[in-house]
Amino acid sequence: MKKKLRSLTVSAALAAGAVTAAVTVTAGTASAATCASAANIFTMQADGDLWLYRHSAPTSGGFSWAGAQQVGWGWGGRTFAGPDGWLFNITTGGELRRLRYTGGGWVKFGSLDYDTIGWGWEKFVQSANRGRITVDSDGSIYTLEGDQLRWWSFDQQNRQWAPGSGRVLDRGWGRFDLIAASGQGGIKARDSSGVLHHFRYDRVTERFVVHETWNHRLTWQADTKLFSPGGDVYYTVRQSTGQLVWNDFQEYNADGWRTASGTVVGNDWGTDTDITATTNDCSVSGYWFPRNPEVKDQDAMPVAYVSPRGAAHLLRVEPGNRLTDLRDSGFGHWIFEPFGHEHTGLSNVVPGPESGTETVGTTRMPGGDVELHTLDLNGRWQSQVLKGAMRVAPSLVRRADGTLVVYAMGDKASDGGPWEGQLYYREQLPNGDFLAWKRFGDGLYDESPSVLDRGGEVTFVGRHGSLTSWFRTGAGGVPVPAERTLLPYVVGARPKLVQNAAGRILLVDVGTRAGEGAGKGAFVLREKADRSGFEDTWTFLPDVPGEEGGQVDAVVLPNGALAVSLTAGGKVYATTSKGAADGTEFHPWQQVSPEGLNADFTEHTSMRMDAGVLSVVAVSSHGSYWQFGASVPLNATVPLSFNSRQLA
Repeated sequence: MKKKLRSLTVSAALAAGAVTAAVTVTAGTASAATCASAANIFTMQADGDLWLYRHSAPTSGGFSWAGAQQVGWGWGGRTFAGPDGWLFNITTGGELRRLRYTGGGWVKFGSLDYDTIGWGWEKFVQSANRGRITVDSDGSIYTLEGDQLRWWSFDQQNRQWAPGSGRVLDRGWGRFDLIAASGQGGIKARDSSGVLHHFRYDRVTERFVVHETWNHRLTWQADTKLFSPGGDVYYTVRQSTGQLVWNDFQEYNADGWRTASGTVVGNDWGTDTDITATTNDCSVSGYWFPRNPEVKDQDAMPVAYVSPRGAAHLLRVEPGNRLTDLRDSGFGHWIFEPFGHEHTGLSNVVPGPESGTETVGTTRMPGGDVELHTLDLNGRWQSQVLKGAMRVAPSLVRRADGTLVVYAMGDKASDGGPWEGQLYYREQLPNGDFLAWKRFGDGLYDESPSVLDRGGEVTFVGRHGSLTSWFRTGAGGVPVPAERTLLPYVVGARPKLVQNAAGRILLVDVGTRAGEGAGKGAFVLREKADRSGFEDTWTFLPDVPGEEGGQVDAVVLPNGALAVSLTAGGKVYATTSKGAADGTEFHPWQQVSPEGLNADFTEHTSMRMDAGVLSVVAVSSHGSYWQFGASVPLNATVPLSFNSRQLA
């Protein structure tokens, strides 16, 4: 066994002529990590022996070792470590086993030294896939399979796989051939040139806190073996020399890596089949995780009018943030049904996964979990929690293949604490599962963006401070890096986007009129004919008695006209264009809420076309629900004629 005990001291290495004086320094500047007295490094050798080496300078990268010992024999397959002394071994037959080394011996599972927890893992024994599986400091297992990154977690105490184990976190990872985890969700992925790319995933919020968004000055190349004891401390083996090389990474440091080459801390490490380390021997503090966000109270938002099969449901977040459903019983009266929990705001309504269903999104208070609520074919709500730790209600797009893309506003990591107002998206797969949240765009946004899907290309409009900008996605609604383009000043945080019969986008909102003391008014901003952006001028609609509310609703009617509704002076108003939706002439505003209702309307209106009838829904300051309906004429030059009824 002595032949297995490699050189563990600088003097021995110098005597062997294996290293130069430049790498004989026994200690360097300490990393940001805090480590135990030694990093426990396990090596599985070609003859099946398992050895434990203790590197006693994991924070500095010093050439200092606290000894080595053989702790097993007869090992084969693929071996990799987790936290707290746990090791995993995959047999050549694909059996996944867990084992635990206490420092003095192996824990017994009945009469065996191992416990089988899975089957079908044999691909990670193959030479091409040995570097495609790794474990982080909380025991999460990550696998690189084709172009997909997957997440797994085994509950060691209860001996069962956690819900969601095996789900796909991200796609587009086919350019990587090796992954190594460090800390809670920190992942380094190696590309074909050997360069390592940095990611950080948070399993609690199911969000990538970092997704290749950092511009670090230094890169580091890893060889065929890469592992970490935690705390963003990494080791790799140079196969050409057999040297064990140490480096540490700091996410908030402009350089990223300590050096571009690393520091040699050992020799004769080139013959091991597997090398791995206990994944929580080191840790690093100060990394931001999305916890307890300041979920924004979005005040009175429009009612979500859900009516996939003619039976209407009016979802509303009440002033106390309680989400309620007012539904048509079908027998001449309406019924209130509370959803439970507190929420902030509501998303736009989109078609559901099946014909005859519809979906709406909310964000839970106080934790910021994004939730999807789908009204199924039986008239029952089916809910799905997407987590996220977001600050406001989401925006939704249903793609042509039936899958969803969900967009929301939250915070992002930085060295000075979280930055507010960052945009994220979560993409649904055909099997119904969702990829992890990822950040997109740039800037500090006030709300989740207004969105409109046009043949898979999604247009976003969002306000950031006193400015409003727009940008577009690539195919399938997945955001791509793009520069924002500023729009004329838009007052509302949630402008309405609609599409006319020719496929041209119209933005409808309330803005400031030109001229001193002119006040505010509803306006329409049109997309350019070549769809390259929006025009530089906009059309204001006729004046409305009283001060307009801060948000409008709009819909394109079957006759091609654009209908717009809002509240002003405690009344509900509506108007339509006199021709095509992108026309500049509008009928005078109609007060659709009759006089003498003893109802003061201040919340935003909601509109919906259903069976040839345009419905405008509004809620009074006393909490009473009203519906104003008008049959849509074939000729857009004919103004609408509304009737009214109180629903509840």
